[in-house]
Amino acid sequence: MKGEKLVSIIVPVYNSETFIGNCITSILQQTYGNIELLLINDGSADGSGKVCEAYAQRDGRIRVLHQENAGPSAARNRGIDAAKGTYIQFVDGDDTIEPHMTKSMVNALGEAHQLVICGFKNMLECSDQVISDEIFCFYKTGSFEKEELLGFFGELYRDYYIHFNWNKIYISEIIRENGLRFDCDVIRGEDMLFNLGYLEKCSHVKIIENPFYNYMTSNSGSITSTFRPDLFENQQLLFQRTREFLWRNHAYAGRNADLVEESYTTRIIACFSNLFHPRSTLSSRQIKKHILKIMWDGRVNEQLHYFAAGNFEKRLVGNLLEARKVEWIYWYFAIRSFLRKGLNAIGPESKKWI
Repeated sequence: MKGEKLVSIIVPVYNSETFIGNCITSILQQTYGNIELLLINDGSADGSGKVCEAYAQRDGRIRVLHQENAGPSAARNRGIDAAKGTYIQFVDGDDTIEPHMTKSMVNALGEAHQLVICGFKNMLECSDQVISDEIFCFYKTGSFEKEELLGFFGELYRDYYIHFNWNKIYISEIIRENGLRFDCDVIRGEDMLFNLGYLEKCSHVKIIENPFYNYMTSNSGSITSTFRPDLFENQQLLFQRTREFLWRNHAYAGRNADLVEESYTTRIIACFSNLFHPRSTLSSRQIKKHILKIMWDGRVNEQLHYFAAGNFEKRLVGNLLEARKVEWIYWYFAIRSFLRKGLNAIGPESKKWI
């Protein structure tokens, strides 16, 4: 531990009583000794807070902060304010990390880099066992100047390496000096907006292939798990901020633009699907009003050619959008939703990233 710089590991905790013990244990078992663990209990209604306090009594590296429920962004911001470490990591309360994660990330950071990104694993709970469902290791690894990394930003974006904060290590000083915060008004994608702001302040980034982070997919955090009446507005904001980031950095061109806009059309499909979510509170008339809003949106219409270059579903939806076929879109997604309910009764839906 001597000579090691302190790493603050921030964990927002909300109703994670079942999982938080495994999460904490995986952090305390890090081979990097000089850590502080900040558990931000975000108004949990279950026994999560008591579990956190019990662990804190047994290990002096743990600090527990309790607050009224304000969401994960507010919890992470409070963790940033309280962090004493030179470096910051984020871990979600129902996930775990591999024992060598912190040490490997700090070593990769060194003196030259401001950000390190690692791989991750999707974990599924099956018959009371947690198993690895899918491993994500980016095909390009090594040290990159920001300008070089921006040259393949589209691939990073497509493969979800930009979207999350838990497969990264940050420098506290950069966060504080630039006033970087998680936007509490953004319900989905706040991690990505934080990362774009941080990346803008970096000169060198390192990507390592090791899948150190274990992401539990059997929770309710996916884009398809909950009805979101403002999903379209949320996606519009995220993609516009992404485009603005690329424009500022002279990187919105070629394959970057293509991959971001292809992802955008995928999200528009998700927005239509969301209108027919089993927990949707919308009437058929209200659904059609939402369809009309999406159909006449200027940005959606500017990207219709990306629908035409996609799979069968994207081409079909793109043609219906261009032809202004509200009823056809309505019935396509209504029937699609009905069929998916039948499939979900047979087996769980695969993970859909945000």
